[in-house]
Amino acid sequence: MFKQVLTAAAVSALCACGGGGDGSGGGFFAVAPAPAVQEPKTAVEPLKLNPVNPGCTTALDGHIECPLVANGELIGVGVPAGTYVKFTNNTDTLLQIDSLQAATGEVHLWSEICAYVGDLITGQPTPGIGEVGCSSKQSGENYPTITWGNGTGLSIAPGQVVYLNSHTEPEYKNHTYAMSVRVQTTGLHAWRQPQMDAVIPCNGQQQSTAGTPWRNDTGRELHLSGASIYSESGSGNTLNGPACIYVATADGSIKYQNCDNALRTRGDVSFPVVTIAPGEYVSAQGVNSCQSPAVWDWAAFLRVW
Repeated sequence: MFKQVLTAAAVSALCACGGGGDGSGGGFFAVAPAPAVQEPKTAVEPLKLNPVNPGCTTALDGHIECPLVANGELIGVGVPAGTYVKFTNNTDTLLQIDSLQAATGEVHLWSEICAYVGDLITGQPTPGIGEVGCSSKQSGENYPTITWGNGTGLSIAPGQVVYLNSHTEPEYKNHTYAMSVRVQTTGLHAWRQPQMDAVIPCNGQQQSTAGTPWRNDTGRELHLSGASIYSESGSGNTLNGPACIYVATADGSIKYQNCDNALRTRGDVSFPVVTIAPGEYVSAQGVNSCQSPAVWDWAAFLRVW
């Protein structure tokens, strides 16, 4: 997705989120075409948030630093244009973030927000570390709330940090973030697929995101129950091709496949729990076609515990 690590040339060239990689991916599993979706557009007033976090300070380089604390109401901070906010779990307790909201006074331009755990990077070098959730708004929209499941939340360990960042094309804008945080009871992790972000230039042909899976190297059985979806098709928030989640055995045989239409579009998708045994793989892939000079991008932040 768009981040401050992008060059000015890259930022000016993109109209959807993205940070690196070759874009066209190459398949992990073959998928079938899906029907087109027509998306209505509605003009709205900018959402206003008034969170309070009295522990926030401004660092020497201008970014905001705040403690991450459990709170009975939304807690967050206003962030100046061109920078980010860093929350740190300074407690000795596991916390979970149930939801993330964001607001900006800008209503005419495309914009996006993203959350990261441990590393402000547009991807994940290891499962669950790096970019863990993103959402975008088209012109005339407010940001949809980012969640990590219904009744579950993003697990944040003691000492761990969470970054919140934004980009508004073609420039940066002030943002306000607000999170619902509580002591962990149903915390989980977000495994990004594809592993690293890649903006894909449209070429009029069917293209797919990268298909490199994550392997369960934890030595224990893991569980998968859904995903938070980021989707920019080049003309809206829904891919015109299919999007699928897979679990494969150690020898590569497909154990589970889910190509629900909901996986093609921005938002949250839940399904019955699927197990990932030690040595098995989990992957997700999106397919889209669009016309140059537009670009597209898609990611599934898989809910794993």
